[in-house]
Amino acid sequence: MPSYQWIIPRDSVPFEKRQEVAKACTDIHCGSTGAPRSFVHVTFHEYDDESEHEHATPYFLDAGNRAGRPEEVKRKLMSDLLGAFSEINDISPDMVSGRLSEGPGRWSMEGGNVLPEVGEEGPEWYATEAAAD
Repeated sequence: MPSYQWIIPRDSVPFEKRQEVAKACTDIHCGSTGAPRSFVHVTFHEYDDESEHEHATPYFLDAGNRAGRPEEVKRKLMSDLLGAFSEINDISPDMVSGRLSEGPGRWSMEGGNVLPEVGEEGPEWYATEAAAD
C-alpha cells in the first residue's frame, strides 16, 4: 500500500536515476516502518508544461500510507524521501516538495489481503517479506 508518486517535468529524470529513487524510497519506507519491501509502490508521472502542474516546486512527491504512525516518524519519512530524491538527482532541495496522505489499513489491499492497522501487524505480516525474497 505505501505509494510514492513522483510528479516531475518530462524527461527530467533518466531511467537509471528513477531506479535509484525507487530503491531509496523502498529502503527509507521499510527502514522507517518495518513494512515488507514488496508492498512499496513507486511511480513517476511526467508533465509537459507548468499549466499541467499545480505544485509550487517542479518536483513533487504525492505519498500515501496507512494512518497511525507518530508525527515524528512521518516527518522524518518525508524529509528523508525528499532529501534522497534531491541528492540522487543533484537537484536543489528547494525544488522538491511533497505531501503525505493517510488512510486506515482496512482501505487498502496487498496480494488480495486487507492490510492491518498500524501496530496490529502479526507474524504473517513480516513473513510476507521472507516470501518475497
